[in-house]
Formats: sequence, C-alpha cells, structure tokens
Amino acid sequence: MWIISKSVINKNSKGFTLIEMIVVMAIFLFIIGAAIGIFISVIENQKKVLAEQQLINQVSYIEEYMSKALRMATVDTVGVDAQGCIPKGAIYLLTRPDGQNPVYEGIRFLNQSTGECQEFFLDKATDPAHFVLKELKGDSSGKVNSADSSAVAVTSSSLQINYVRFSINGLDGSVATAITQKQCLNDDPTKCGASNADPIQPKVTILLNINVPGDDQEPVRTIQTTVSQRNLNVNNGQR
Repeated sequence: MWIISKSVINKNSKGFTLIEMIVVMAIFLFIIGAAIGIFISVIENQKKVLAEQQLINQVSYIEEYMSKALRMATVDTVGVDAQGCIPKGAIYLLTRPDGQNPVYEGIRFLNQSTGECQEFFLDKATDPAHFVLKELKGDSSGKVNSADSSAVAVTSSSLQINYVRFSINGLDGSVATAITQKQCLNDDPTKCGASNADPIQPKVTILLNINVPGDDQEPVRTIQTTVSQRNLNVNNGQR
C-alpha cells in the first residue's frame, strides 16, 4: 500500500488566492458594467431616432395637407357679411390674433375644389398644456362654421406645438401703419389678409415651432413653409 505524504498533496494541489479572486471579480464587473452602459446608450439613441423620425413624418404630413388646401384658395365673391367665408373679394384672411400687436394663429379661405370655407388654427383653449393644430370647415355653400367645437385635430397628441404663425407676403398685421388696405382688409389689423385687388400674388407663410412631448432632451424644431395660390389673377397684374 502506497502512502502519500502531506507535502506531496500540498505541492500538487492548485487554487486561487483571495487577491486573485478580487481581481477577477473586479474585471468581470467592469466588463458587465461597460456592456450594460453600451446597451443603454444604444436604446436611448434608438428612442431619439424614432422620435425624430416620428416628428419628421408628422410635420411632413401637416405641411403637405395644409399646403395643398391653401393652394386651392379662391376669391370669395359673396363675402362674410352675406354669410360667406371671408370678406368679399378676399382670397385669404388671417385669423386668431394673439396679443395687442397681433401675430396670427389662424388662416381662413374658400377652397375652390370643395366649395367649403376652411380654417386652420392653433387650439390653445381645449388643453392649455398641450396645443393642437385644428381644421374648421363650413358647409358646401361656402358659409363659415364658427363653432370651434366642430373643428378636427390635424396634429396628434404625440407632438407638442409651442406656437404657430401665419403671415401673408411677409406681413402679419402687427403694425397697422406699415400695411396697406390691400393687406389689411378694411384697414382693420384684426382682419388682415389678401384680396384679388393686390398687385402681387399672395403667398402664405406657415411657421411651426414643435417638439416631441415628454422628451426634455429632444431639440425644438422650427419649420417654415411658404405656399402661393394656384390660380394666378393674370388680368389683375398678379405675378
């Protein structure tokens, strides 16, 4: 029978010391922490990309929808006093003045393709914490519908609109003395617009300040679009 001495066992057995275990655990935890950090960073970047894409898609739709409608504006030959859409002879009417020196948060016009009175405006009353861009339509006879409760939302709750500005040919009616009667109908700064008597083709500029709600790190976007009436009044010298 063989007898193995204690010195032989101690010599051949192998293991880890406490210091080696601590070093291994530290390296392991460092690698795990770095991997988790990279994973979280990828997820956050993906969320920002998706939010940015959502904003771009919705803003593109809003711009396209409003631009298409605004291009189809025609002269109102009836006039709002006779239950028409906007003042007689007008093409566009800026509405919803905001402030003593008003900037305009709405625009109204008669759509020649549908025969309806249309208005785009910023609704700040329904939910003061979340503004919504809305569309208001009259009936097929061109009469204006003044009940805001019948307006439908153009933007979704996934977007936060900070403000909307409408102007015509660069003028917003904020200074009455700087605008002629052809831009401010009846020389009234609260009824600014464009008429068929204007010497230049009316161009509507839409300014949107918008961001994704709930994301404080998401940059605010300001988008500007300018559109003009499709049918030129050549006989009136418009260009």
